[in-house]
Amino acid sequence: MPFVTKNPAHYLKALAEDSSEALHVGLFFSRSISEQQAADLIKLGKAIQQSKRIIRCLWLRFRDGDESICAALQAFGDELICVATIQSLVVEGKVGPTEIKCLAGFFRNNKLRGLQFRRTDIDASASPVLMPLFSGSSTLKVIDLSQNSKLGDVFVQDMLAALLEGDATIETLNIGECDIDAIEDDNEIHRISGSGVELIAGYVSRSKSLSSLTLRLLNLDDVGIGELANVLKRNDCSVRRLDLGGNFGNNGIKILAEALKTNQSIKTITLGCYKNLNDVGAEALLSVADPFSATTYANRKTEWDSVKKSNHTLQSVYILDRPTVTVSDELVTKLRSLTSLQPHENFQTKTWRHIEKNIEDISHMGLETKHIPEVLSFVQKRGELNGLFELIRSRNTLEIFENPSPERARLSDQMDRIERENALLKRLLNAERERSQSLRNENHHVRNTVEIKYGQKCPSWNTCKQLWFEFVDLLKEPLW
Repeated sequence: MPFVTKNPAHYLKALAEDSSEALHVGLFFSRSISEQQAADLIKLGKAIQQSKRIIRCLWLRFRDGDESICAALQAFGDELICVATIQSLVVEGKVGPTEIKCLAGFFRNNKLRGLQFRRTDIDASASPVLMPLFSGSSTLKVIDLSQNSKLGDVFVQDMLAALLEGDATIETLNIGECDIDAIEDDNEIHRISGSGVELIAGYVSRSKSLSSLTLRLLNLDDVGIGELANVLKRNDCSVRRLDLGGNFGNNGIKILAEALKTNQSIKTITLGCYKNLNDVGAEALLSVADPFSATTYANRKTEWDSVKKSNHTLQSVYILDRPTVTVSDELVTKLRSLTSLQPHENFQTKTWRHIEKNIEDISHMGLETKHIPEVLSFVQKRGELNGLFELIRSRNTLEIFENPSPERARLSDQMDRIERENALLKRLLNAERERSQSLRNENHHVRNTVEIKYGQKCPSWNTCKQLWFEFVDLLKEPLW
């Protein structure tokens, strides 16, 4: 429980100190405010404005009070306008739109990173005061609306619309109602309906910064889980932590499990179910992250497909103890400690578990020759030399160990083609050689004829001419 006090002067000394340590300021408002307390509140507001110390959290707790509280709060809020040193604001207790309006100036000009309304009575009438903060803040990261009684659809719609229009990059969003486990619904509580849940799912689908989502709503039923599941199953979902509490059970859990099969961001899930949840729903969740939790598979190929399609990101699922929850302790323990590994390492662990189980025959994994070096390295790393030797000795051995190997068979085909081309070139070369030899023989014949007829003397012009004609006639004769 954070420290709060009715004495605002308690913090004046600390604010006057020249310190870089962040400060927590907690104030308690109840019954009535004296004139001295009101004056001290104004002094505290001025001290916060003038001090360079960071206010890590300004915590305002309210209990039943009179009009003097609103007057003092109004004066205190006026002093906080444009204060940039307050990082987060918590408003808790019996407080409604009237008290919120007293801080309207501060909500318009601040550098808040976190805002929490806890167990309050704020409703849609507070929207005009808070919307400038939701739409105009560029620093706001956390909005926590936990255990409130009168939020309703209109306030949620106004808030989400303002957030989407503004520059805020919300990382944590908590929306919760009080008494969602009550046996009979309280008419004084303004519930968020199924339409409101749909609005929240729409915001989650459009937010690129949201990493933590908490919804604890009475009307978060199986249909509402389905609306969220349509968002969570998308590859661009950014939510890493999910906390859901509502009127759902096995059917809703099965819908969520289907979405988790394709989700790549969620690491931790907390579930508070107010409908029947037993081992059937828990096993559906477990099978998403642990494909080996199923007792049997039709064949090795089916198991390998389950390994590839399983969720490698999910690390923990916490199922809260509720009267309607009858999940076995064994399943609860398994879900809480699914893995501590990063997604890639988790997938490698599952893959090795499957290979080790089926190391005598991994032909169903569809590995190609180009994958073999990496497979051998992976098996040696995970199973050391024994695993490597078992893989090589397996009945349905890898193609790289066949004789001839696929690479040798491919090169053999190329060599056969080259040999056929070489044989053709040799035949053409021999034919060309024979033709050249025939021409040389004819040339020798002509030269011998000339020498026989004329000897070594040079013939006259007419003789050369006659010899030329004879040579041309000789060329006209067939060679073969």
